[in-house]
Amino acid sequence: MNRSEMRLVLAGTLLTGVSYGLARFAYGLFLPSMREDVGLGPAIAGIIGSGAYVGYCLAIVASALLVERLGARRVAIAAALVAAGGMTIVAVSTSALWLAGGILFAGLSTGLASPPMAQAVSASIAPARQGRANTVINAGTSLGVAVSGPVAFIATGQWRLAYAAFVVAALLNALLLWISVPRTCGKSGSDEAAAAAADPEPSRGLWRVPAWRVMLAAVGTGIASAAYWTFSSEAVVMLGHFDQAMTNIVWILIGVAGLIGSLAGDLVKRLGLNVTHRATLAALALSLGLLALIPFSLPAVLFSAALFGCAYIMLTGVYLVWGIRLYADRPAIGLGLPFLMIAVGQIVGSPLAGYLIGSRGYAFCFIVFALIALATMLVGYRPDEKRDERQEEVVVAPGACRKPVSSAMSGSPVPRFYMPAMPPLGLMDRIGRSVGDWLRSVRR
Repeated sequence: MNRSEMRLVLAGTLLTGVSYGLARFAYGLFLPSMREDVGLGPAIAGIIGSGAYVGYCLAIVASALLVERLGARRVAIAAALVAAGGMTIVAVSTSALWLAGGILFAGLSTGLASPPMAQAVSASIAPARQGRANTVINAGTSLGVAVSGPVAFIATGQWRLAYAAFVVAALLNALLLWISVPRTCGKSGSDEAAAAAADPEPSRGLWRVPAWRVMLAAVGTGIASAAYWTFSSEAVVMLGHFDQAMTNIVWILIGVAGLIGSLAGDLVKRLGLNVTHRATLAALALSLGLLALIPFSLPAVLFSAALFGCAYIMLTGVYLVWGIRLYADRPAIGLGLPFLMIAVGQIVGSPLAGYLIGSRGYAFCFIVFALIALATMLVGYRPDEKRDERQEEVVVAPGACRKPVSSAMSGSPVPRFYMPAMPPLGLMDRIGRSVGDWLRSVRR
C-alpha cells in the first residue's frame, strides 16, 4: 500500500475502534460505577438497551444512504463527532436521564461508521488491496475493546475521566479522517456527471430482485445466533453445572475465535460463496447442538464456544461479500443491508428463545435454533449471469478517488472481512429473559 492508503486504513481502523469499542461496548465496563454515581435503575437500563438497538438500525440505514449523497468523508467524520458528542454527555452527566441520552447518542456512531469506510476503501484503494484494507479496518472493534479494558483498570472507577479520554481520542480520529479520507469519495455534483460519462450503465435503484435472498439468509442467521448470544451462559451453568468463571472463559473464547472469521473472503474465493455459506451455517448448527446435547462435557462446551464465535463472524463476512456483490455500484448499501437484517433476526430470535426455554427447556430451544440454522442453508446465492465478469485493473493516484468497483463482485480477489457485527446484547437479553419469566409465572 502507498502512504495515502495506509493513512486511510489507519483512520478507518481507529473509527471502528472508537465507535464500537469505546462509544458502545465500554459502557458495560463502567456500568457498576455509573449506577452508584447517578442512580441508574433497571427501567433506564432497559431504555438504553432498546434505544441502542433502534438507534443502530436507523443509523446504519441513514449512513448507507447519506454516504451516496454527502460522500464517505463527511459521514465518517460525522460518526467520529457523534461518538465524541455522546461520550462528552456521558462524562458530564449528573442524572440517569442525561447518562442514558449520552450513551444512546454515542451508540449511533456504530451505525454511522461502517458504510462510509466501505465506500472509501472501494473508491480509493485498488481491488487487489481492498481485502487487506477492509480486514484491518473492521478489526478495529477488537482494538477499541482492548484499549478500553486497560483504561478501565487504570481509571479504577473514575469513569468520567475515562470517558473524557475517549472524547479526546474521538476528536483526534475526526481530524485524522478529515486528512485521510479523500474529499471526492462519493457521488455528488461533477462526480456524478463524470461517473455517468465514464460508465454508460447508471447505478441501479435501492431494491433489486435478488436482494431477498441475502435478506432472508441474514435474518435466518440472526435468529439462529440469538439463542447462543443471549442464553449460552445460562445453559453452561444450568445444564452443564459449571460456575460463573467458566461462563467468562466461554465468552472470551467466543471473541477470540471470531478472529478466524476474517478468513471468510479467502474461503469464498477458494470454495465459492454458497459452499462457504452452507458449511459455516452447519458449523453454527453444530455449536448449538453440542451445547444442547452434551453441556456437561468441558471439551464440548469449549469447542462449541470456539465454533460459534468463528462461524458467526465468518457468516457476517459472507453476507457482506454477498451484499457488495449485489450492490457493487453502491457498496455502502451492500454493507448496511445484511447487517440490518442480521440485527432484525436477532431481535426476533431472542424472545422466541425465551419462549421455548420457558415452555420446553434449554436443550429443546437450542435444538430448534440449530434446525433454523440448517434451514437457512436452503437459501443460496445466484450470480447475475448478465453482469460482465471482467474486471479492469485501475491505477489510483495517491490521495485520489476512482469509481467504486468492489473486488467482492465476482472476480478475484475477494475481500476479507472481520466485521464489528456484535448484536444488541442488552436488548436481546432483556427481551428473552422477560418472555421466559412471564411464561414461568403463567405456568405457576
